[in-house]
Amino acid sequence: ILIGRLFLLQIVYHKEYVTLAAKQHRLVQEIFPERGNIYAHDKNGSPVPLATNQTLRTLVISPKDIKNSEQITSILSTEFNIDANEIKEKIARQDDPYEILLKKLDVRSTERIEALNLPGVYFEEKKRRIYPHDALSAHVLGFVSEDAGNETGQYGLEKMYENRLNGELGFFEGVRDAAGFLVAIGKKIVHPPKNGYDLFLTVDYNIQQKTEETLEELKKRWNPASASALVIEPKTGEVLALAHIPAFNPNAFGQEKDLSVFLNPLVQSMYELGSVVKPVTMAIGIEEGVVTPQSTYYDSGELRINGYRIKNFDEKAYHTQTMTQVLEKSLNTGVVHVSRLTGKEKFVQYLKQFGFGAQTGIDLPGEILGDISNLKNKRDIDFATASFGQGIAVTPIQLASAIGAIANKGVLMKPFMVKKISDDSG
Repeated sequence: ILIGRLFLLQIVYHKEYVTLAAKQHRLVQEIFPERGNIYAHDKNGSPVPLATNQTLRTLVISPKDIKNSEQITSILSTEFNIDANEIKEKIARQDDPYEILLKKLDVRSTERIEALNLPGVYFEEKKRRIYPHDALSAHVLGFVSEDAGNETGQYGLEKMYENRLNGELGFFEGVRDAAGFLVAIGKKIVHPPKNGYDLFLTVDYNIQQKTEETLEELKKRWNPASASALVIEPKTGEVLALAHIPAFNPNAFGQEKDLSVFLNPLVQSMYELGSVVKPVTMAIGIEEGVVTPQSTYYDSGELRINGYRIKNFDEKAYHTQTMTQVLEKSLNTGVVHVSRLTGKEKFVQYLKQFGFGAQTGIDLPGEILGDISNLKNKRDIDFATASFGQGIAVTPIQLASAIGAIANKGVLMKPFMVKKISDDSG
């Protein structure tokens, strides 16, 4: 019976048991790549880091390798302000080869202890995503969350360019003993990780900083529920600044209770933006040749359209006015006059050409379309209110791009955030 059993184990099932043994001793670990950095630029074009990586250490002990527990306890409790009883309790776990004492230590704070080469005491290093300027550009950047050691971009550019920033995993293969420790003479194969690419943004650090300061001043003065600001270079479509309040700190995103704060309203929300649409209506009229800056109309202070009444914002009548004065005084009746002269089909056609009701294609996640669908009904009142920005909804990025096209001699540019993507070799 014994000989038969040995025959089965050693001959018939030999390969299966060899494979099982190899699995028990084989150690395969992932080597996480370093995430790419994200840079703005200053007025001289020099890069300013908005998102980068910091090396942090974890203090670990191996109880069975500690020779003098009293000495180790005294040193570690004093140096890192850890409760001595907690250290003694973990040292007492002699069957456990791995006990974590403290996480997220910066390298400098560990150098003195590391130099002592204390038996059974060592440090593990790990890269952590940090945002040096805290909430600055929060809605541009988003943040990084960690799951099982792997960092994943959430919101903003961290999400949009996840595949570029994240890099590729490497692998380490070795042999471990019965206690789970790596055997020094075991075979090791390293497939090095490929680090993520760096992003160089169109964002001007100084303009971004000033924009956010301005929003904070507005908040103190008017106490709005929210406020947004956008700065675009009309000739290129480069976004020089993008900001929104309330903002959040990407370094502490877990402290936010209202998850809606992470959304970027400049591309993910639409509004009836009102009178700021009037320059677009006037540009349509001028392009079609139905008005000039000097053209006049008579403002009685009120228009009646199919039972509806349209008045100026201050409910005043201004009598004879030029088209220039219509914009200067923000007269609702004046832009309705222009849209009527333009005609419904042409008016809708131009709104679409200005980018309303469609994505701009900006490289930020979650961009929505806006909504000009009520103009399909071709009701007179809908076209009248649309001329001064009511009844149609646009995103702030759509409107900024449209106004930029007027400044750029009628050429609508695609807005973008990332100017350059660079790998390890530059």
